[in-house]
Amino acid sequence: MFHFPGEVDWTRFFRFDKRWIENMNWARISPAAKAVLPVIACHCNKRGESFPGEETIAALSGRTPKTVRQGIRELDGFPGFTWEHYLTRRGKRGKRFQIEFAPTNEKGRTFFFHRGIIDGGIWRELKPTAQAIYPAMRYFARYDDDYDENEDPPSEFEERYAARSWELCSAEVGQLAKYAGVNRHTVSEAMQNLQKNFLLEANGNGGGEWRVYIIPAKHW
Repeated sequence: MFHFPGEVDWTRFFRFDKRWIENMNWARISPAAKAVLPVIACHCNKRGESFPGEETIAALSGRTPKTVRQGIRELDGFPGFTWEHYLTRRGKRGKRFQIEFAPTNEKGRTFFFHRGIIDGGIWRELKPTAQAIYPAMRYFARYDDDYDENEDPPSEFEERYAARSWELCSAEVGQLAKYAGVNRHTVSEAMQNLQKNFLLEANGNGGGEWRVYIIPAKHW
């Protein structure tokens, strides 16, 4: 039986490739595949290898083991994703996942998806549409703190940027639906679900901007 950790580590993350969103790869995969991919990716080591069992993936994604198996099958052909069976030390058959992540030297190519969202029980509580929408909102989000070279030393700006816990997203509903691969009529409900689970908050200026949380202040 899987047990959630007593303390959530917010220093661990994987680099979510923006091209998965850009090239409509994320939009095309099924809800089951969307649920399991971040869980698998968050378990990857430096070589991109990951070994979570089906029960672990099920507990962290909020899906049944049967749905997890379906999601893994439906990730076949996803860019940079492969898996194979291997024999564990206990003589059981397990799955070894491999993800080829984007190069770290390509600035702006990725965004950090923190493992705390998984280990803190947030991801498992999200509806499928909310799981689909969250990365799409992260893709369109921006850091709302423009750098002024006459006032801000680069080091101070970089420090503020690194310490940010949210970014602003003002993307249109139709675009969010398109790049998340969901019906536009479900976006509002998905955003409400993200708010309920600490990942989204209205910016408060009435301009249709949303704070999309990178590191939420709460978790389950």
